[in-house]
Amino acid sequence: MNTLVVYYSHTGNNAYLARKLATDLQADIEPIRPRLNVFGFLLISSWLGISFGVRKLKHVVGNYDLIVLTGPIWTGQLISPLRCFLKQNKKSIRQLFFITNCGGSDAIRDDKFGYNKVFAKVHALLGARVKGCAELPIPLIVPEEHPEQGVTVMKTRLSDINFKSPMTERYQQILSDIGVRSMTSV
Repeated sequence: MNTLVVYYSHTGNNAYLARKLATDLQADIEPIRPRLNVFGFLLISSWLGISFGVRKLKHVVGNYDLIVLTGPIWTGQLISPLRCFLKQNKKSIRQLFFITNCGGSDAIRDDKFGYNKVFAKVHALLGARVKGCAELPIPLIVPEEHPEQGVTVMKTRLSDINFKSPMTERYQQILSDIGVRSMTSV
């Protein structure tokens, strides 16, 4: 399947995930580049449902069978760079699989700031073209003595060193849901 991995990453976690996905899916990869990439403005625009726009991609979205989109969730919001990308490319996306590497744990997935609320927004934008949504919460790799401490979660960065079980188990399930087996060892 001809696949493009598109991502937005503020801290580097979703960039790490996107590179890993592109390798395992044998896919092209491209970052989303907001026109105004200032955290405060992106956070406020995400809350208000507005966007300052994103720069045009080098790859043509309509040339791909599957778009794998990855990016963070901030305070339970489909952040403006991701939302803008989806709206700009809504007619060109054949199938989408959305994956977030987020700070919220599975325990709060249905809460106000949980990822299921964001998944519902992705489905509302693209409908049946959404092949799936998945999450790789940072708390999966935070040491047990700090599983829910916000500062520890927010400072944790994905790397080859800490991308371990149960994160790898969930990652393998995502690859299976997309329809491939891992090409690299995780």
